[in-house]
Amino acid sequence: MQTGFVRKYVVFLFLVFSGYFLEVCVMPYIKIFGVTPNLLYVVIGIVTVAYGKLRAFWVGLIYGILMQTMLPSVTFLNLALYSLSSLFCSFAFADKPLKTLEYERVVNRQRREMPPWLRTVLCTMLNTLIYETVQITYIYLGGSVLTVSHFLRGITDVILTSILCLILQFPIRLAIFGRHRNRPVLRPAPVVFSKN
Repeated sequence: MQTGFVRKYVVFLFLVFSGYFLEVCVMPYIKIFGVTPNLLYVVIGIVTVAYGKLRAFWVGLIYGILMQTMLPSVTFLNLALYSLSSLFCSFAFADKPLKTLEYERVVNRQRREMPPWLRTVLCTMLNTLIYETVQITYIYLGGSVLTVSHFLRGITDVILTSILCLILQFPIRLAIFGRHRNRPVLRPAPVVFSKN
C-alpha cells in the first residue's frame, strides 16, 4: 500500500516536469500538417482523471506560469487559460471522491461513469478546444482577418492532441496505478428492515 502511494506521487512529479520539458524542447520539432500537438494538455487530462480536481488545477497553474514566462505574447493569457480551463474541465471529468461515491451508494443515486480512458481523452479534447477558441478570438480581436486555415489549424490541434493523449495515457496510467487500480470497489448497501 505504502509503495503504491509513493510510486503514484513519484510518477506525478516526473510526469509534470517531464511533460513541460518535452513540450518546450521536443514537441516544436514534431509537426503534423504544420501543427504541433499540445503535450501540456495531454498531461493535464491524465492528471485530472488519475489524481483529481485539486492536482489538475495546480498542474494547470504551474504550466500557465511557466508558459507565461516563456511566451509572454498576451499579458496573463497563458496563466489564465491553463489554470482556469483545467479547473473547469476537472469538474466534468475527474474521478468522484470516495465520500461522494459512498453517499450516492447509500442513497441509491449511483450513476454509471464513463471509462477513465474515455474521460481522459474528452478532458484533453475540451481543454484544447477552449485554448484554440480563445486563441482564435484573440487573433480576431487583434484586427486580423480570420480565414479557414485558422479554424483548420485549431481543429487539427484538437484532433492531434486527443490522439496523442489516447496513445500516451495507457502506459502512464499503468505507471501510476500498477496492474490493478488502487480504488476500492463499493458494494451495494445492505437492506435493513425495521422492526416496526
